[in-house]
Amino acid sequence: MVTYVVDGDTFDVKLENGKTERIRPILVNAPEICHKSSPSACEAEPYGDEAADFTKDLLEGETVYLEQDVSERDPYDRLLAYVYLENGQMYQELILSEGLAEVSVYEPDIKYQSHLEKIEQKAKDQQVNYPPLSL
Repeated sequence: MVTYVVDGDTFDVKLENGKTERIRPILVNAPEICHKSSPSACEAEPYGDEAADFTKDLLEGETVYLEQDVSERDPYDRLLAYVYLENGQMYQELILSEGLAEVSVYEPDIKYQSHLEKIEQKAKDQQVNYPPLSL
């Protein structure tokens, strides 16, 4: 279950074993927002607040299913995963289709790269929240 949303591409889940893990969805990068710990001069990137709100509205308090690729964790010790809602929809597909994130590739975790790039391109073509984030 998602217990806390940090921003558009980072959130906490409580696993079946009771352990809480910070999750970083694979292949997407959402714009940054300012946090309480951010410098006072921090400025959120365009669409950062919208991406965070989208993620919070969609995931907080919801049960999600995680699928790993090759790598288990990123350099910040976040668990890397493809994230699925109970209805089977992939979170990465949803945030990309809203134009609130971009595909961000870190090999070897590329299982759904071409699929997600098509969704990102469709959002760009339809100018959904674009011009793109250019992260």
